[in-house]
Amino acid sequence: MSLVVHGTVAPLDPADPQAFFAGRVYLDDNGRVGGVTAEGEPAPPGFGDAVEVDVGGAFIYPGLIDLHSHIGYATLPLWTEPSQVTPFRHHNDWTDEPTYKHDITWPSYLISKGAPEALLVYAQVRALAGGTTAIQGWPSRNRNPVNQLIRSVDDEDVGTGNRNLLRTSTLTLDDDELANRADHLADGEGFIYHCAEGRPDSVVTREFEDLATTNCLRQKLIAIHLNAIGADGFRRWDERARLSGDPGPGTVVWSVFSNLWLYGTTTDVAAARQHNVTTCIGTDWGPSGTKNLLGELKVARLWSDHAGLGLTSFELAEMVTSLPGDALARCWNVQTGRLTTGALGDVAVIAVRVPDPWDNLVAAREEDVVLVIVDGQPRFGTKALMDGCGVTRTTSVGIGSHRRRIPLVDPADPQRRWYWSRVLENLETVRKDPAGAMDDGLAAAAAVRTLAPGQATEADPLVLDLDMPGPGGVRAGPPPDAASVVIPKAPSLRHDRTWRASLRGRGFHEGLLDGISRFYT
Repeated sequence: MSLVVHGTVAPLDPADPQAFFAGRVYLDDNGRVGGVTAEGEPAPPGFGDAVEVDVGGAFIYPGLIDLHSHIGYATLPLWTEPSQVTPFRHHNDWTDEPTYKHDITWPSYLISKGAPEALLVYAQVRALAGGTTAIQGWPSRNRNPVNQLIRSVDDEDVGTGNRNLLRTSTLTLDDDELANRADHLADGEGFIYHCAEGRPDSVVTREFEDLATTNCLRQKLIAIHLNAIGADGFRRWDERARLSGDPGPGTVVWSVFSNLWLYGTTTDVAAARQHNVTTCIGTDWGPSGTKNLLGELKVARLWSDHAGLGLTSFELAEMVTSLPGDALARCWNVQTGRLTTGALGDVAVIAVRVPDPWDNLVAAREEDVVLVIVDGQPRFGTKALMDGCGVTRTTSVGIGSHRRRIPLVDPADPQRRWYWSRVLENLETVRKDPAGAMDDGLAAAAAVRTLAPGQATEADPLVLDLDMPGPGGVRAGPPPDAASVVIPKAPSLRHDRTWRASLRGRGFHEGLLDGISRFYT
């Protein structure tokens, strides 16, 4: 269906990126932006029969893009190792800690095997509650979930049928594998790579050196973290990319909360920007990250003020919209992250707290997100707006004291509606009977093991294979005694009082992250 959204538009059009105005965004039948007009301007052709929804004075933004997450761990709370008294050195350090398997590896494995459909719905709704329309970091799977509500950056084909427009790796690759990625980069594909995550000058800086020696420092490289390298590394990236014939370097994804929580320091954003490296923001994961990009924006504001970076609210807003959108557009050959004609029809509508749209985005809370549209389809919103868009077969989700509606179908029978309460019940079943969940998951995996790649259908059980950052190719694996695993209850979808209280006296941020509470009081 075609849809027209009427309100205050902040499109981030390259011609005037900070402009905002009363107007309309037109979304066509193909899930693309058919046009954007200011109040009083004529509609583009072809929208005479379109459904129009008026969001009042709310701001209409491009959908937010999260370029770094691990959504398979979304149901886990923040984690710390009780015996650790100094910041971790790098990403191979904390995976060996005594509580890591008990608190992260084993619970996440059991949830992914026992309730895979529910897990992916929960993770997507948590992201939608923050205005996110595309997210990187989906677990490997034999098929797509029945309910795919937001874009998977990892295997989005933007209608081409080619799911290798971007290749990703969570685990560290050797030189031969990186050389293969360099060939793909030279052929025009993108490459998202976790790299040099740790304190400055720690041993993981060699991961960046390996990128350099294998000629991976190109414009279509999207490097996650890089908090172990300094200005010289970003300068070299710029130089190497231009020597390879690219117009400039690629993109770094900044997960400021997770970096501060684990290492007490974070990416040298000032150096990255100085050397023309595009800087975006990502949430990382439940055990050491924020719940969605609205939370991460607030932490980025805290760090910018603390470190004297001087980042404006507009510059922060760019890091979750137009900048990741431009990075993806280089690989997808379709614009996203901007509301311009022909761009992907992904929209976030957020109520007004303050009159400036960029200050408003940084200040926004989950209850302010009133409508989210992905590929031209309303996926999350108030009942009034979802009804106004013509989406009536929905289920109600609690966002604190507020309610939002999402369209879900039952994985067992896609002709039937699925309810949010059933999603939570599935997760709770695993929590109460982890051994049964492991048995069910292993049986499902065995049932599809004989299928050739691409043969799985919605009738086959969904099987997930979680990534697990750590040394030696570590991945989430089965616990030796599933019945003894303690699985935490799925937390709320917002940065609530409980989550904020869990920051105090934990992690290695020296109290800086406690300041996020001021955005919620």
